[in-house]
Amino acid sequence: MSKYLCDLTWSDVSDYLVGRKDIILPFGSVEEHGYHLPLSTDGDIAIKISEGISDLTDIIYAPLVWYGVSNSTVSYAGTIMVDFSSLMIFAASLFNSIKNNGFKKIYLISGHLSGSEISALKEAGRRCTDLEIYMLDYSLLSFDDIMESERYHACELETSLMLYLYPNKVDLKKAVDEEIIVDKYAVNGLSKTKSGVWGSPTRATKEKGKYIYQHIVNEFSAYI
Repeated sequence: MSKYLCDLTWSDVSDYLVGRKDIILPFGSVEEHGYHLPLSTDGDIAIKISEGISDLTDIIYAPLVWYGVSNSTVSYAGTIMVDFSSLMIFAASLFNSIKNNGFKKIYLISGHLSGSEISALKEAGRRCTDLEIYMLDYSLLSFDDIMESERYHACELETSLMLYLYPNKVDLKKAVDEEIIVDKYAVNGLSKTKSGVWGSPTRATKEKGKYIYQHIVNEFSAYI
């Protein structure tokens, strides 16, 4: 039986809840990712991570929430976002609806790792005291053994993941490397780049993406 929530009937979900009470909930963004990656990148990655964890744990996974907070990239065409408060209120309402269905534990997967997005989701979780909510944040994992450059946005890491998971969506010939310049004291400290890339996507490979993806899925599944 499929573990994707939208493929199930209400009675399938009711039967699932007899045995377990957990669900995976992915979040993404509609956000620029340079000249070489699509606006769907963050959501695409979150979906595949959710599917991989579900395959290993048999946990149901919900549809992706596409829109997120993208303050650093909102000036690029195609980036469509909601503000911090809107995401927090929406997420809290969603969590409560999941709770009212009979679930007691939510594993959040965000392919969009902006500080504002993660903070909004965590604050929403704190407001739902009757639920166990976990943020499975892959930015906390180390890939130093395979990465050749600093990771940030549309970088070696994200591009490698996309080359492995969605090769037809990547045009590596258009990838350009951009310096990551951050003023650590400025409120909006990330300097804009021409391409919308921060990092070195030209170093990305499908092989690295496979290693990174498997590490993420195995680490989170083991934690669960």
